Amino acid sequence: MLKIGYLNLDNPLAIISSNGSSDLGSFSGSAGLIMLGRFNLDEVTPSEIKRTMDRRRPRSALGFSVVGGELEDLTETAKMAAQRGHLIEVELPRTDGISDLVRAIKNSGATLSVRVRPDAVDDLRPLARELKEAGADILHLDLRDLGSGAPKIVKKISDGGAPPLMVRCDVGDFQDARNILSMGADMISLSDEADPEFVAWLADILKRFHDLVGWYNAPKHICSGGDLRGMAFCCPPVKNCLLLGALKKVGISPKEFVDRKLALTKGTPLEPGDGTCFGSLAWCCKITKPCFMRDAVLDRHGIAPDEYMRLKKKLAVDLLKA
Repeated sequence: MLKIGYLNLDNPLAIISSNGSSDLGSFSGSAGLIMLGRFNLDEVTPSEIKRTMDRRRPRSALGFSVVGGELEDLTETAKMAAQRGHLIEVELPRTDGISDLVRAIKNSGATLSVRVRPDAVDDLRPLARELKEAGADILHLDLRDLGSGAPKIVKKISDGGAPPLMVRCDVGDFQDARNILSMGADMISLSDEADPEFVAWLADILKRFHDLVGWYNAPKHICSGGDLRGMAFCCPPVKNCLLLGALKKVGISPKEFVDRKLALTKGTPLEPGDGTCFGSLAWCCKITKPCFMRDAVLDRHGIAPDEYMRLKKKLAVDLLKA
């Protein structure tokens, strides 16, 4: 369902342990990722972390978080993580020199997450772009207690350019999870105090939703306040709409957008569309929005709904990459 570095996750939920000795067996096999920690490298050695990790054999992917330590300790720990296929997460005490730190850890071969709270930095967007350019695999944002403000922050950071986002936030039901994921989050992290039955239920719902729709964190439409990935669903900019503002963010003109979208879908299953509003599936909306014209084209060309959404996901990536 989700690939982050060398980790293959069957759902986008992570359980974060507040104590390396916590028993997380009740989440094994339900959460996509189990994170132990936080280990202070000023107090424990990499070999001690290794022994702690080796005692865990969950059916979920496994990772751990660290703070403190010198660069030598971090790289040694990262090498151990890479050898065992674990995620290593570094909590940022400061942002100066972060690119060099990320590159040093990535040179060890490890899959790396960087955790930060929004109040630790004046503007997270430049930091997110720096982390992406340096090669960080995940930016882990702690957005607890922000309520309805959390999705807005996720959208802002996602639109500014960022590594895949893992968001720690207040999630009480499927809709809460959808609200975060549809704004650009790739993963949701929860405390080890979460109800194991709720975690198993939510993981199952997200997997079933992905199997049905084909894109578990598909964005809202731009005209409904979605992030920039939603351009994959946009009509040609033939009227004054929110798409024009999105195009300004990415620095392309309406004509360039039209030309780029047609070029990217030429020769693909999204190219045809006789009978749709603009003659191509390139301009059609997401599958969860009813449209008999789009569905007729999909049926005529033998394109399943989930395949259509996977094609739209690729189009979104290519549009923002170009």
